[in-house]
Formats: sequence, C-alpha cells, structure tokens
Amino acid sequence: MRAAKRFEIRCPVTIALSSRPKDKTEVAGVLCDIGVGGARVALDKPVQPGTKVTLFVHFQDVENKVTTIRFEGAVQRLKTEPRCEIAVGFKGSGRFQPSQIGDLYATRTAGLKNAS
Repeated sequence: MRAAKRFEIRCPVTIALSSRPKDKTEVAGVLCDIGVGGARVALDKPVQPGTKVTLFVHFQDVENKVTTIRFEGAVQRLKTEPRCEIAVGFKGSGRFQPSQIGDLYATRTAGLKNAS
C-alpha cells in the first residue's frame, strides 16, 4: 500500500533514458497520476524495471503556458496490458527547468507589484 496520495493529472511527459552518458533516448508519454514519491505514466513502448530515468512533466495552465518540472528516478513496475504503463519512483524532489525559474520569478514579482 502506498503511503502518499496520488493525484490524477493528465498532461504530456518526456522520459529521458540513459544507459551511458552519450547514449540518451527520449520517450514521449502521458502522465496518469503523480504523488510525492512517484508517478504512473502511459507510454508507446515499454521501459524495463530498474531503468534509471529523468521524467519531465509538462504542466499547462489555463493560458496555455507550460511549466516543466524534472524528476530523477527509476522504473519500478511495467504493465503492458491493456496499454503500456510504467511506475516511476522518485529519488528526491522535482525541480523546475532552468528556463521556468525566470518565468516563476517574473510572475511572482508582477504579483507583488499588483498587490501594492
């Protein structure tokens, strides 16, 4: 049984697989659910349990702006029927992509100016 609650969120994801530093492969998918310790993702092709991955979750707001958060982790489970899904366990917390930090700061600064 899972200790942390998972939230159903559907948004695009990219998974970077890396068996060696110069050998990176990216797989596109859809986030099914996410929680503090991990996520479940639907993919077009299987990724084997134990594979180290970087999960990029592309959240989109009502104004169609995309915020990408990166999670490091490893595939814990693979399900192939009725569709291919993997469970990714996170190692640490998510991080905003560097280009997103500036956007977050600008939004926060604008909000503080408007509150004055």
